[in-house]
Amino acid sequence: MLYVILLCIVLLIFTDIKSLIRLKKSYLFLNKKHDLSHKTSKKIIVVIPAMNEVNNVEESVNYFKKINDICDIIYVTTSKEKSMATYDKINNEIEIQKVNNIKVINSPNIEGTMANQINYAINELNDDDIIAIYNIDSKPERKTFEYVLKKINDNLVLQQISYFDDDLSGIMKSAQNWQNRWSVVYEMGKYLSDLKLEFKYCIGHGLFIKKKIFDKIGYLSEDEINEDNEFGYRLNINNISIKPIPFMEHADFANNKKIYIKQQSTWVNGPLYALKYYRNNDKSFKNLILSILNFKAFISWGLFPWICYLSLIFSALYDIRLFIILLFLVIFYITGINYFANKLLINLKYINNKYHNNIISDILFFSLHTFGSFITIYKLITGKNNIKNKYNTEK
Repeated sequence: MLYVILLCIVLLIFTDIKSLIRLKKSYLFLNKKHDLSHKTSKKIIVVIPAMNEVNNVEESVNYFKKINDICDIIYVTTSKEKSMATYDKINNEIEIQKVNNIKVINSPNIEGTMANQINYAINELNDDDIIAIYNIDSKPERKTFEYVLKKINDNLVLQQISYFDDDLSGIMKSAQNWQNRWSVVYEMGKYLSDLKLEFKYCIGHGLFIKKKIFDKIGYLSEDEINEDNEFGYRLNINNISIKPIPFMEHADFANNKKIYIKQQSTWVNGPLYALKYYRNNDKSFKNLILSILNFKAFISWGLFPWICYLSLIFSALYDIRLFIILLFLVIFYITGINYFANKLLINLKYINNKYHNNIISDILFFSLHTFGSFITIYKLITGKNNIKNKYNTEK
């Protein structure tokens, strides 16, 4: 057991150092003044999948019509929404608001996910079109589009990262702090890395990509529960870079524990099926390593918090000095890195100055964070882990 305790200590020290290095890179990138001077008549085509979104249509159309010189919008509804209320509402708003850069099409699929809708829309676009994928409640700034037009190329995908600033408390506040830390440390930190053997996934909104890349490596998977992760794998193995955009997008956070756990149970499917992605593609050694690195995230997601807890218990029984060291490292790993990540976002004026340290809530959250993975394992064992049972985030 001593070896397990020492291994946990080593892992925590290594992870903390790596997180701080990534955090510094993210800060320097976000704080840098980026040259946006790039004159072009090219417009970005924003694809927005929508189902049961009647209440969000008017605000979305009103927002995007104001930046009609830099983007065209395609809303994609689906025949899964039998009433076609969202489709009718978008058409009505287009007419009422007299917009000329927005249209709506309907995907005929009666099953499937957003991937079906997005694929249906991009299939008709031109090879050199620049595509952005967003949710209907997204409001990307003009400077985001300007940055993309200046930087994007045939071998580069750009990804916008989200931050969260809802008025929450207790464990859900800790969860939101962790998600902000995940955004700037894990996601942006990885995107900024130039390591050849590092798995990087995509996020289903805020993604900018040329149509010709879809034609080269294939569209979003309509068979995988988490198409973002699988698509990121195909980008990785085809040596297409994924880099971050230096302007973050505000997104809403889960407002209760039940929704949060359900979200986690969906997101964890990405790394869970990492070895399946390997089997379905070229079986090179490099691709195997990328798959293993991806799958490692699933193991860490479900087990690492409990390894830390058990190590704390056994270290208290074994040697009080080891317990004190380990307790400090666990607290720094959760609360400490959370603090630095959220302080970064406060300094850059993304979130307001309401960050509060709550070590007890953070430690309780650390176990809650694992529940989604256990739910997914149960669904997998019982044969219910499939697209038909995929959870769609409540708004």
